[in-house]
Amino acid sequence: MTNTQTESTEQQPEAEAAAQAETPIAAEAVSEAAAPAPAQEGAPGADMASAMAYEDSFKKIAPGEFLSGVVVRVDADGVLVDVGYKTEGKIPVGQLSHRNLPPEEVVKVGETIDVVVQRVEDSEGVLILSKKRADLESAWLRVLKAQETGQTLTATCTEQVKGGLIVDLGLRGFVPASHVDLRPVHDLSDYVGEVLELKVVEVDKARRKVVLSRKNALMEERSKMKERTMGDLDEGQIVSGAVARLTNFGAFINLGGVDGLVHISELAWKRIKHPSEVVRVGEKVDVRILSINKSKERISLSLKQARPDPWMTITENFKEGSIVPGKVSKLVKNYVFVEIADGVEGLIPISELADFRVGKPQDILKPEQEVKVKVLDVNPDTRRITLSLRQANPGMAMPAEYRDRGGDSSTGFTLGDRLPDALKAQLLGQSAAQEEKPKPAPRSESAPEPAPAPLAEVIEVPIIETTVCVAPEAQATEPEASTAAPAEEPASEAPAEEKS
Repeated sequence: MTNTQTESTEQQPEAEAAAQAETPIAAEAVSEAAAPAPAQEGAPGADMASAMAYEDSFKKIAPGEFLSGVVVRVDADGVLVDVGYKTEGKIPVGQLSHRNLPPEEVVKVGETIDVVVQRVEDSEGVLILSKKRADLESAWLRVLKAQETGQTLTATCTEQVKGGLIVDLGLRGFVPASHVDLRPVHDLSDYVGEVLELKVVEVDKARRKVVLSRKNALMEERSKMKERTMGDLDEGQIVSGAVARLTNFGAFINLGGVDGLVHISELAWKRIKHPSEVVRVGEKVDVRILSINKSKERISLSLKQARPDPWMTITENFKEGSIVPGKVSKLVKNYVFVEIADGVEGLIPISELADFRVGKPQDILKPEQEVKVKVLDVNPDTRRITLSLRQANPGMAMPAEYRDRGGDSSTGFTLGDRLPDALKAQLLGQSAAQEEKPKPAPRSESAPEPAPAPLAEVIEVPIIETTVCVAPEAQATEPEASTAAPAEEPASEAPAEEKS
């Protein structure tokens, strides 16, 4: 039993090897039997069968079908594209793009493009393709999807037209002038050739109308930036920004989606009249955040506090008793402000202007005038420097025009010096007339006294120009008294004659 099993086990490998050797021979025999007999050369159905087999090896293509292919040749007549058909498809020049461009500017050899089958020419079996139509259909699908989802599209501005811009989306799109930017734009030609991010506003496929908005895309982006910026800002932080616009009361700085205000008092350490003296629109600046109101989205900024304070080193740069140059910045009633450094102004009291008496600072100084002054006192705590003009310029002569107006170094001026020129001339003329008036001849004792002048005489007071008149009643009373006096004299003489 055991010997029988051992013999059978040893015979199995030999049987398997023999079977494997016989199998190829049997397979070849079966394939030869199944294969059709070779057609005799010149048989009638041989060529037709071969042609049908060749045709069946290619996919079926119908007009209107969308295909993808690789550009194999570009020339002036058009473009040849391999789409997996028995022959390359041809794109005429007019079907490359909706823009009038040379073929080499539209596609490159080896580039994969989408095309639409326009027709199959039966005579040669050549495919006529259109890239222009494929781009148009793809663009419409992209625009419709963007309108539904709110997606932002990217397009190149190709030309400026009346009322807006034309952009290329694979189809013509229109951007109204009011939707080009967040603020009104006066010159739209600057956007021609630029790549713009746009939002779809209106689509009318039947009329092939697409209206887009760059303004809406900017507003969305700005809103996202504002939310991020407001969350990142802290009071006391120094940040960078760009000057967005200027007003009479300050400058607005764009910090990235949100604007902050720098008040005019926080623009510079010195006194300024307008923000344009310090910054200009578009300039990049560093500012310090003073306060943030997130509910109202208001940010207060300071430009000067982001820069070194000149008063921190004032005692090192300006010693008491030193003479320094400066420029008159402001004239007031009893003081003169002189800028001796950027952001540092000193004060000259009127008593320190000159050795002679000065009525007002404007008599000897002018705004923006260059002067030399002496430092009398420096107080960094109160940010005050006292200066002297006269001590820095000993023996300073009185200006000629000031002297002509009545200034004097010793006696000052008189009331007559301050009178108007017209009134002076009038008074001098009257004085000269009185001196030239002839004196009356001495009256003899025998000559009768002249009759009294009428009392209703007009008296002129030149200085105050007042007219004084005597009442008519007094004029009438005086003559009666004068005529009555001679009548009394005979009465007094009569007793004398009687006595004699």
